[in-house]
Amino acid sequence: MGAGALPSALLSYSADPAYVDRTAAPGDELERLRLENETLSAVVGLVSSGPDLRHILDRVVDLLTKATDCHACFVYLRAGERLEMRAASPVYSHLVGRISFGVEEGLAGWTLQRGEAAFIREGAIDDPRTHYVPELEEERFQSMVAVPIPARDGPAIGALVLHSVAPREFDERIINVLSRAAALVSGAIENARLYEDAQQRVEALTLLAAFGREVAASTDRGALLELAATRIRELIGVDRVLVYSADGPGARLRRVAAAPAGDDEDQAEGELVEGLLAAGDARAADAERLLGSLGLDGSGATLDSVGLSIGGERTGAIVVASRPAPAQSNRELLRAAAQQVALAAEKIALIEHLTEGNLARDLFDALAAGDLTVAAEKAEAAGLRAEGAAFVIEVRLPGGGASAQKSPAELEAELRRALPQAFCHRTSGSLRALLSAAGPGVDPVRPSTEALDLTGVLAGFAVGVSEARTGIDGMATALLEARDAAKVSERLGQTDAVLLYRDTGAYRYLIDVLDKEGPRDHLREAVDKLAEYDRERGTQLLPTLDEYLSGGRSVAATARKLFVHVNTLRQRLERIEELTGIRVAEEELLPLQLAVKLGRTREPR
Repeated sequence: MGAGALPSALLSYSADPAYVDRTAAPGDELERLRLENETLSAVVGLVSSGPDLRHILDRVVDLLTKATDCHACFVYLRAGERLEMRAASPVYSHLVGRISFGVEEGLAGWTLQRGEAAFIREGAIDDPRTHYVPELEEERFQSMVAVPIPARDGPAIGALVLHSVAPREFDERIINVLSRAAALVSGAIENARLYEDAQQRVEALTLLAAFGREVAASTDRGALLELAATRIRELIGVDRVLVYSADGPGARLRRVAAAPAGDDEDQAEGELVEGLLAAGDARAADAERLLGSLGLDGSGATLDSVGLSIGGERTGAIVVASRPAPAQSNRELLRAAAQQVALAAEKIALIEHLTEGNLARDLFDALAAGDLTVAAEKAEAAGLRAEGAAFVIEVRLPGGGASAQKSPAELEAELRRALPQAFCHRTSGSLRALLSAAGPGVDPVRPSTEALDLTGVLAGFAVGVSEARTGIDGMATALLEARDAAKVSERLGQTDAVLLYRDTGAYRYLIDVLDKEGPRDHLREAVDKLAEYDRERGTQLLPTLDEYLSGGRSVAATARKLFVHVNTLRQRLERIEELTGIRVAEEELLPLQLAVKLGRTREPR
């Protein structure tokens, strides 16, 4: 067989069944058929040998190089918008994986785009279809032929290319054989890719399972998020992984972990990440700004993001930067990993909540029982300074919580957002919160309660707040004060503002008799008449009498307190005397004042 020629049998082969090489002797025709069958049978044997694509392509290249007696044979496969050299004759095998060009470049690109064979008989370097690659010494070649490697469905997936140093004729018979070989190679490629995909999925699932076990073992949220950044980068092979967390629902995202670590967080970074999550994909402007803050702009990197949620509330996000864009399988892997991180974070949050809830319950129970030794132990376990000052807030839920506009859990969540430092314990009928204070001389109580009033967190609930007290025994006293203030607030129907213990006045002395009927005498009957009159007509005679007696029966002072004219006040007092038959200016002050206050707590709300 001479240089640059196929075996004579292959040279005389035609795809046309009617073709007969009339110049060939019958023996030569049989020899041609035998060699053709041997060549294609060898290719069939190779593609059926197993899923090792590199081995198959190397052997096919070797077989076709020898069978065609060409100088070199190459296999190019499509990878996105590039053609990559995946196999080559031994003299060029060191370039495999290093040579690539656009899918529209070179003779390989030409045949790939058109789905048909291409042939250059001589002067290949001067042909406009040639893409010059110095490493391949293409100036030495005169003839070239390329045939597409077809796909099972869709456009061609690659090309077989043969080079010859001397000019030669790659006629239809040769191209037909090469095309049939390419079709066989196509099946091997697709089978190998399916096998590789299956292997990669198994490997990914194995790694994901290991990742899941590792994050599930985490007991600290900060350590969990740092671990997630490192492991996700290893898991899906990206350039950068950034993990963001929010201090609470609605709070700004801030970066808490990165792999690799390095630059500081940009001031607007959290806002940009929120934009990416809201858009469902990387919006161009936000993505460019974020890549710029990470020092990755102009590098061809792309961003992918996924949110972290607990109980439907977004608590964080994971952002990955990669070059090139991650494959769909890696995007799915990222989302699966993020879901495992979210589940692990939810477990940690639940454990922390249960731990804190148990500590809070035990602490409040010990304070209520007066067991200060146990209370001190629980306070220390909760990280509370037993020697420091603290105050207590108690919220009483109407009807035990059944008729409340918010559930106890929702109420607790809102109170924690308004006062993040609150140490809470809730029951079916109440919610108690312990808050540290700067000291007994510094009043943190009123600012805190004003914050609750302004945010409307506790609107519709009876709320009492203690004084700031020092030490464990002071905490016990504060608990009782908050309870008494909440009870007074509930009985007076003051659900539109927080009631401080210091503002309960004489009611604090009546706490123990609020649930009792009290004596029935002329004062009790007078007060009940006023209460009924106010209910029927929407007047304020009983509260007016309460303020008048509390102000030492001073008309001027009471008028100022009620923001009414003194004549209006006198008219109200006269009406009170007409209805009750008592002389409010002459009746013994203390019994009348106590009867009025007890009567106000009996008013239906």
